[in-house]
Amino acid sequence: MKRVFFIMLAVALLLTGCAKPESNNLIKADNITIFYGVSSYAMFSADQSVIDDLLNQFNSLSFEKTTEEMDLTSAFHVNFSYNGNGVKSFWVDKNGVFWLDGETQCYKVSSGSFDYQHLKAIYNDSRTSQ
Repeated sequence: MKRVFFIMLAVALLLTGCAKPESNNLIKADNITIFYGVSSYAMFSADQSVIDDLLNQFNSLSFEKTTEEMDLTSAFHVNFSYNGNGVKSFWVDKNGVFWLDGETQCYKVSSGSFDYQHLKAIYNDSRTSQ
């Protein structure tokens, strides 16, 4: 009886592991840098409320691989850091295609949502306030 239970448990864990989408571990950050497409302007730093807002959006996401391509002309490259050390980086384009932590494998959000237009507004606001 124990043997059947362990076999069923192993199969269930294996199937669950195979179906699990790429997910994001919770991170903390106290600084952010944002680059946009081919623009020569980069946003360095922001108020903690802006960092927390973007970080909360990102922390809520789970990802799955996609065959869609990254549109580099509309892509933002976002770097989070904590105490001077990089903790997370991603690219996202206008179509919601992501690159995660320096890899060029393309991902789409499988759960959660990320507001590209909100990120764009933050970046544009920082340009006008300079």
